[in-house]
Amino acid sequence: MNEIKLLNDTLELIGDDGTEKAYDYLLSNLDHIDNRSSQVYNFLYCLAATSGKQGEALDWLEEAIVEKGLWYRPEVYEDEDLDSIREDDRFKEYSTISLARYHDALKTVETVFTWREVKGNNLIIVLHGNQQNNEISKSHWSEIDSPENQVEYLQSHEIDSYQLYRWEDDGDGPTQLKQAIHSMDLNKYSLKVLAGFSAGCNTILRAIKAGDVECDKIILQSPWIPCIQNELDELMSIILKKNIEILMICGLNDEVSLSQCLEFDKKSKEIGMNCKTVLIEGLGHEYPDQFKEIVSEFL
Repeated sequence: MNEIKLLNDTLELIGDDGTEKAYDYLLSNLDHIDNRSSQVYNFLYCLAATSGKQGEALDWLEEAIVEKGLWYRPEVYEDEDLDSIREDDRFKEYSTISLARYHDALKTVETVFTWREVKGNNLIIVLHGNQQNNEISKSHWSEIDSPENQVEYLQSHEIDSYQLYRWEDDGDGPTQLKQAIHSMDLNKYSLKVLAGFSAGCNTILRAIKAGDVECDKIILQSPWIPCIQNELDELMSIILKKNIEILMICGLNDEVSLSQCLEFDKKSKEIGMNCKTVLIEGLGHEYPDQFKEIVSEFL
């Protein structure tokens, strides 16, 4: 079990009766992941705090901030899930330490693009999702890498928490993508592919709409694409005009992305756009087991 699946399964257990069941499930499965990321700790202290276990919540926060040296962006501490511990002196101490580290990180963070040289005939540039990084992308996309397909990764400079990053809906992600592409010799590749997971998909479509980037194909995995709101017709027109082929993969249990995916798919069929949509039974907001096969066939 990887971290993404564990957290998604945990979220599915939050129901009308509260969060205690989800908290217990997460606790019982912590040994199934190698490392506890800042996101895992965020789940732990938030679920504990909303399950009437304020002491445990503060202990998890202490472990994350004091023992592990982690930190979070300010918005994390505004979460109403933390209301039950917000006035505790320990919470104030740990959040103050965390925010100081966040502001220090802002001074040095930069976009990370892995490309260094031409190594294949086809180029695939992968954008991570929110609360992810290049290493998480590599854990899913490295199996696509081959002498023919060169996979490279783009990591945002918009920070989320310790070693995790995000693409804000209205952030400068398209500019980051444009600058990365312009830093290389794109013309040496026969096939140019832009690929993203979740919010990374939104950044790609925003860049396409702005005319900042060119590509032959786009792969949208679990696409979180709020950019289609009020702009879908214009975006589709641009994609159709540029003759870009699109592969969209989404789980039928994906409460984050499914509705947007279906809206995009419906519109693409109406206008005759080259869009292949693969819907996976029983899959949430995550990569499917048959990911390599689906992508390789599209490429």
